[in-house]
Amino acid sequence: MRVGFFFSGGASSLKAAYQSELHGRKYHIVFALTDKPQASGIKFCQKVGLPVIVLDYKKFCQERNLNYRNLKDRFFYFEEVLKKIADFKADIIGLSGFMLIVTEPLLSTYKNRIFNIHPFRLDILSGPQVERLDVGDLMPEEVEKLAKLNQLQRKYKGEDAVYDGMISGEPYAQSTLHIATALFDEGPIIVMSKKIYFEQQWVKRCLKMRNFKPLRTKADAIQEQMKWECDGPAFIKGLELAAEKRIIIKNSTVFLDGIPLPYKGFQLEG
Repeated sequence: MRVGFFFSGGASSLKAAYQSELHGRKYHIVFALTDKPQASGIKFCQKVGLPVIVLDYKKFCQERNLNYRNLKDRFFYFEEVLKKIADFKADIIGLSGFMLIVTEPLLSTYKNRIFNIHPFRLDILSGPQVERLDVGDLMPEEVEKLAKLNQLQRKYKGEDAVYDGMISGEPYAQSTLHIATALFDEGPIIVMSKKIYFEQQWVKRCLKMRNFKPLRTKADAIQEQMKWECDGPAFIKGLELAAEKRIIIKNSTVFLDGIPLPYKGFQLEG
């Protein structure tokens, strides 16, 4: 299976997948692409001889008088991306800390074949009348009905998910590998990593004293830890299952060996 990775920073999941014993046996990473010319992950790609495409997003927009914040204008960037990567004939695109929300025409060209890693649980929902609902063990079609009925969406999305989860009283963090879709952090879940537990009593004391700085520092440290202990293993497992053709995505459901998985997807031990 041929894999391409997009990244904006250190590309930790790309590194983990490349250094895995499954690389070259189950899958082969054939290229990398970054939107940031200063991204530190470029050095790793050059070191291992992995072709890396640098397509500066802001520069691309400036040269064409496009608004880099406008998702509609982003179409032209991903149109150029598709031209740049066409010859690599990738089966799967992996997003390893790629900070741009992907849009058309990339989404339709690689429908259900863009894997994104998120550093927290995406199986917890919330809405106007529901503060927290753990739906991981339910089937995706059940969750879809609940979400529509109660105007629910995933509670811990975005860059600050680890911090948000920690101060909200969640007992642990898990990385979530999911399909990237037009809806930010909302695609079907493929794999969830092992759990990294928070020191809940310490968190409560800090919150009681309104001492937020150490909480932020701790959340950043946990997120860094998760890159190697959670993000990487979850990504590698997802690539393995895809390479072995064991997973199929139909609508919002992930099927493993022909059997529908619950909303939380495949769970790694630990």
